[in-house]
Amino acid sequence: MYRFTSPAEFENFTYSKKSHFKLFDLDNYDIKLYGKKVDPGICDLKNYQDLLVFSFLIHNLPENAKILEVGGADSRILSYFKNKYECWNIDKLEGLGFGLTDVQSRGYTLVKDYMGNFNKELKDEYFDLVFSISALEHVPNDDPKVLKDVTDDINRVLKPGGFSMHCFDVILQYSYIWTNDLLPYMFKNVDSINKFVDFETMKEDPDLFLMSEKAFNKTWKSNVKQPYEGFKPLSYNILWQK
Repeated sequence: MYRFTSPAEFENFTYSKKSHFKLFDLDNYDIKLYGKKVDPGICDLKNYQDLLVFSFLIHNLPENAKILEVGGADSRILSYFKNKYECWNIDKLEGLGFGLTDVQSRGYTLVKDYMGNFNKELKDEYFDLVFSISALEHVPNDDPKVLKDVTDDINRVLKPGGFSMHCFDVILQYSYIWTNDLLPYMFKNVDSINKFVDFETMKEDPDLFLMSEKAFNKTWKSNVKQPYEGFKPLSYNILWQK
């Protein structure tokens, strides 16, 4: 059993696994973040992704580190850590992917823009961690320049030695697995700490965690207008160090 999520162990976290919830439970990360236990059988995919990022932050970043969330909207992570870290959020708040169009001030700095626009409010080589949760799968797929710009902009704002961690929603469909092109682009174009696992290999892993049908029907079905049998969400994760 991995006690915590370290860079050296991140190969075990390339995609969401049922066993990861046992890790999160060891130190009651769910109670610390949400004030209650999280049941994998009924939780949203974002709960898994939140807890993965939470565990990484707890064990790998010192107090007063500078962190940036990409597409964080009304960020649960930044709200929790705002008194421990210098917290930033870049989100244009245009509602992409059924997201928010406005948020209350929660004690962190909000930059209303998209990553990839090289916004100078975000300083070069400033952040110890840039991360995203269920956000980058909404990046437009139709322009390869956008994929490069997003990746380059993340690396621009990272300090040397800083980490970049991203949790993508990936969908197990009837005959194939859907992902945004940015995910394979990143694995091909950055020196990631964890290596890409073929989707077919992943699909056969009995430990693979998919958001349950009960959770899907409660939180996703009305938005995506698809049956669970052809739209099963999982998290695919990448970590690199500049």
